[in-house]
Amino acid sequence: MIIVQFLLIGAFLFLFYVAIRSRTAHGVSASKKLLFLLLMAVLVVAVLAPNLVTEAANLVGVGRGTDLVLYLMAVSFGFYVVNDYLRGQDNRQQLHRLARRIAVLEALERYHIAHRDETDPGPAPSDD
Repeated sequence: MIIVQFLLIGAFLFLFYVAIRSRTAHGVSASKKLLFLLLMAVLVVAVLAPNLVTEAANLVGVGRGTDLVLYLMAVSFGFYVVNDYLRGQDNRQQLHRLARRIAVLEALERYHIAHRDETDPGPAPSDD
């Protein structure tokens, strides 16, 4: 095995370990983790057996195995960018909702207006 193969496989394993063990990985769905695992497995296979990747590339109509890996990486990067953008939009929307709620609560406190919790149904109507 060539030294660069050791380095690349070690880097892939380290990337996978960091991605799975990070604090924010708990919010990532299992399907995304499995896709990431699949991508890492394909990359390790590509490093260990470049001829196998070339055969797979020829099978799908791509000339070289490196081109197939490059295309897979481009698609993966596209998924990452879209996923990151959508997550950013969700975070921004939650932040706006939180800021709006804090502003309303501060205004209620400033003008001494009683706050009514919308989740509390209040006193039950009497039958008198």
